[in-house]
Amino acid sequence: MMLYGELACLGSAFLWAITLNLMSGPIERYGARVINLAKCGIAAVMLGITVLLAGQTGAMLAASPRDLTLIGISGLLGLVLGDTALFASVARLGVHRSLLLQSLAPVFTALLAAAWLGERLTAIQGLGAAVILAGVLLVVAPGRADTRSAAGWSIAGILFGLIAAFGQGSGVVVAKEGMAEIPTLSATFLRLAASVAGLVLIDLLLRRGGRYVELARDGKTLGRVVPATFLGTYVALYLMMAGVKFAPAAIAAVLLSTPPVFSLVIESVLERRLPTLRGVVGTALAVTGVAILVVP
Repeated sequence: MMLYGELACLGSAFLWAITLNLMSGPIERYGARVINLAKCGIAAVMLGITVLLAGQTGAMLAASPRDLTLIGISGLLGLVLGDTALFASVARLGVHRSLLLQSLAPVFTALLAAAWLGERLTAIQGLGAAVILAGVLLVVAPGRADTRSAAGWSIAGILFGLIAAFGQGSGVVVAKEGMAEIPTLSATFLRLAASVAGLVLIDLLLRRGGRYVELARDGKTLGRVVPATFLGTYVALYLMMAGVKFAPAAIAAVLLSTPPVFSLVIESVLERRLPTLRGVVGTALAVTGVAILVVP
């Protein structure tokens, strides 16, 4: 059994963990909405060129209005609502706490997939999903020695984190339903294009566009945003869409909720310190859960 979808989801999660750490500084400086539109716009240009070179424009033109609409809605849910809320949560809670809340996305996905797509997890798959989530929660939950935990859990940050989880989870279900006849690359571009249109419309309504000029002149910040966009949106979003297409929606969402595990390793390398025992145990649990989930 080939596990293209599951492996694509894990690759996307790994790249997203790198991206969110790179983006945390720019988010704090320019705000969630500005950075989200910047990364979506840059990635849309990259993917648009790729679609042209790959000769897939015909596939987009031949897609049914229903599929195009569903892909567009998935972009509004996952990238406009989900990513903007996630970036806002990161600014208030930090990367790890925000990713903890993001791990609730599979709950929303499973409920929506069961109600709309008729998908059901087997008992073994349910066990694997539960073990993965337990590992993720163990990795990122604040400990007693965490002096930031009392003040770090702002109500606004928690609400943004929950909104981000809903956007990610619901976006997965809607995207899967709309990708039946659209190639993954084209669907990824369409999703990004819809998100850019949505974010631009929001800015026009709010009449807030001055910060984009400032960002365009900030070479240091762009030096972080552009590489992060290439990894986390151009590559990772394509992998995510491939995972959503080839794996069951609930399983895809669970695997896409593992960035906190990868973030633990990344931060340990960057900070040149060994991970905590709790982090190691949580990571082992998550890896065991992945094995339970995807091995027949």
